[in-house]
Amino acid sequence: MTEAFAAASFRAHSAICAKTPRILLIATMPWVFPARLAKALRGVGFHVEAVCQVGHPLRYLTIPLRAHRLGWFREAASVAKAIERSSPDLLLPCDDPAVAILHDLHRRSEGISELIERSLGNPASFNVAIKRTALIALARSIGLQVPRSESFQGREAMAAAGRRIGYPCVLKRDQTWSGIGVAAVRTPADLDWAWSWTSGSVSFLRGVKAMSRDRRPRTLLDMIVGEQPKVELQEFISGAPANRAVLCRNGRVIAGMSVVALQTAYSGGPASLVRVIDHPQMAAMAEAVVSHLGLSGFCGFDFMLTPSDEAYMLELNPRATPICHLGIADGTHLAAALFEELTGRHPVCGPEPIRNDVIALFPTEWQRDPSGASLRAAHHDAPFDEPALMARVRGHQQVPCATFTSAISSALR
Repeated sequence: MTEAFAAASFRAHSAICAKTPRILLIATMPWVFPARLAKALRGVGFHVEAVCQVGHPLRYLTIPLRAHRLGWFREAASVAKAIERSSPDLLLPCDDPAVAILHDLHRRSEGISELIERSLGNPASFNVAIKRTALIALARSIGLQVPRSESFQGREAMAAAGRRIGYPCVLKRDQTWSGIGVAAVRTPADLDWAWSWTSGSVSFLRGVKAMSRDRRPRTLLDMIVGEQPKVELQEFISGAPANRAVLCRNGRVIAGMSVVALQTAYSGGPASLVRVIDHPQMAAMAEAVVSHLGLSGFCGFDFMLTPSDEAYMLELNPRATPICHLGIADGTHLAAALFEELTGRHPVCGPEPIRNDVIALFPTEWQRDPSGASLRAAHHDAPFDEPALMARVRGHQQVPCATFTSAISSALR
């Protein structure tokens, strides 16, 4: 960390301690968890505003927050305007495009670069934090356990990479989310199909579907005009997906919680039913990356836990994730920890801790299993005290992208 960066952080900290800290949430995707995070942040004493699309779940909270409109195409300009109007002390991106927007604004808008650095951390880490391939290379270089992987350019080099990595393996494309840019490759015969799935014709059709589902034209536009993302083949690790969410500041982890997925929304998709775990190896690996990159804010680390309980780091999400709003039995609550870190004061109040180690994440588990069988054995993390938000989610149930893409896959095979 540079001396100038450290000095700026100290000045900002001193200013925040003397007042009610202000948070601006940035949400380009219509996910529900930013609304849950906004409520958790307000509950512990933050003033919260958001920039999001019309109709976003953030706009359906019982106590309305000030929501700035996110433009359909000029998203970065909308975010810059919201920052100017809300005068936040901290920015919290809630999805990958939001992180990319802040990185872009940091390069182009000198007036808010210090705020973005305070929110995300050392700018030298930005390119690594947002790219799967760069993160895996970094983690390997500092001695962390990661799958064997190899990046390549073009499908011609794919077969040679496959022979070196071995089968089964996984094809992954940078700058994708929710499993859209990932394909399992069981044999060499699957390579051409996997390429189409992640980077070719099927990938484009999936982008069209995602644009329609998310009501975000930029999703498809970014695929067409954006830079060609890197693709890599990665060793297949058998086991259970796991995640560690952390709150960090200037390369130091302040608080964190780990979960292992018992169910996912669809194969390769986000977790829907999780169990809270204590996994020192996951915690140590996340702390090592945070320290090395000088990260700040909320981050989520994805792992695979083998049957012998070994953790392999898979990727980093340098943003808030769906478990960041939870308060668990051991007293961990990231929103409360952030308030105390910024102000030096105890939060106004905290949520009632979740006593059940098994948690059904809303709305993904409810959408995965409408019968509710799993919900009866778990803590259902649904916002029952937010009737308008519940009604909005019921009225906008979305078909998992696997339903759409499996039909395309069958047609092409």
